[in-house]
Amino acid sequence: MAVQHGSSRQRDRLQMTASAVSALPESLDSNAVARLSRDEPAWLRTLRSSWWRRVEADPWPSSAAEEWRRTKLDDLPRDGALLTDPPRATYEVDSALAEQGVVFTDLASAVREHPDLVQSHLGRRETIIPQGSIWARSLAAWTGGTFLYVPRGVEVDGPLMARTELPAGDYTYLPHTLVVLEPEARVTLLEEISSPDGASTWFGGTAELVVGPGARLRYANLQRLGDGAWRIGAQRTEVGQDADVITLNAEVGSLVSKMGLDLRMSGKGGTSKLLGLLAAGGKQMIDINSCQDLLGSHTTSDLLYLSALYDEAHAAFYGVTRVRPDAKQTSSYQECRNLLLSPKAGAEPIPVLEIETNDILRCGHGATAGAIDPVQRFYAQSRGLSADEAEQMIVRGFFERVVAQIDSEPIKARILDALASRIGYAELDGIAA
Repeated sequence: MAVQHGSSRQRDRLQMTASAVSALPESLDSNAVARLSRDEPAWLRTLRSSWWRRVEADPWPSSAAEEWRRTKLDDLPRDGALLTDPPRATYEVDSALAEQGVVFTDLASAVREHPDLVQSHLGRRETIIPQGSIWARSLAAWTGGTFLYVPRGVEVDGPLMARTELPAGDYTYLPHTLVVLEPEARVTLLEEISSPDGASTWFGGTAELVVGPGARLRYANLQRLGDGAWRIGAQRTEVGQDADVITLNAEVGSLVSKMGLDLRMSGKGGTSKLLGLLAAGGKQMIDINSCQDLLGSHTTSDLLYLSALYDEAHAAFYGVTRVRPDAKQTSSYQECRNLLLSPKAGAEPIPVLEIETNDILRCGHGATAGAIDPVQRFYAQSRGLSADEAEQMIVRGFFERVVAQIDSEPIKARILDALASRIGYAELDGIAA
């Protein structure tokens, strides 16, 4: 038996129209933050106010920063109304897991029903400086997002999914997701966000993943926003001692998507993989900056981001691997590969290594950007495929290095379905898109 959060009220919200959005508060300012927290507990009002003061002190990233040199915020639709009553995803968790203390719900409900859990983790951590103002704005003005808590030693079989369909309209939505795994806990989570085409939506979602000693997290984020949306967000992951984490970010939608990935390998013996799949067309811009910060000894952290770029799409990647003085006997690698499927498509991968100790096992990088190998294309067509079919098969094969690492079949199906809307529906190794 499953415990389900969100029913008829949630379905009604999913039908929200642009006219409903226009009735929301006019702007995001200190008054709007105060209105959001009017009926909230005192600790949360104080927390929101504290983060908003940081926004006022440093409202926007500097275009002089290397991480923001490629994405300009001049055209960000920042004047849209703040979406204060967003559609709520369906959160289902087995009743036996709920009895063991697993909490899977939206963040606002968690504040009401599990205040101590939320208070002990929400807004307690900074993120990397380039995403500091984005992080602060979300923590001050969040109106949605997922809360997942898994107690010590509890294993959740099968994936949990939180899928949100946003309404049409020009508005600002700043959800914050908080995932907390106690020691030896295990869970897999997919978050998926989508919105209609044709609207100037600013989606400023952030996520914080806190993975305790010996815990195992598989986290996937699927972005399918409409063709006028801007996604400006941040994701922070804390990996404890001997913990095992894989994150996957799949970027398919939006006009502009700018994500900052902040990985802290704080515990000895932890392992992590940062995986990414980007499929962009039209005049899309997808810009990723990452920091793999190795603080603990005997840790392993690998990053693999793959992009397929059509039309005039552009992808930028600025990745930093930082190995601290105490991070002895560590292994790290970052790899960014870009497949250019149009003469006007472009990619700019820039890997950076900052090594502060000479006692490491490995620290390296690889980055490429180029068209399909003509020999590979010729071979595919010689097998009886059309030019389009050959291209689809090659792109699917290119993505397979990441797809093969998705160990949840339901999540893999969602990711492949989203990618197919861009790259086509050819089959690869018997897996249909």
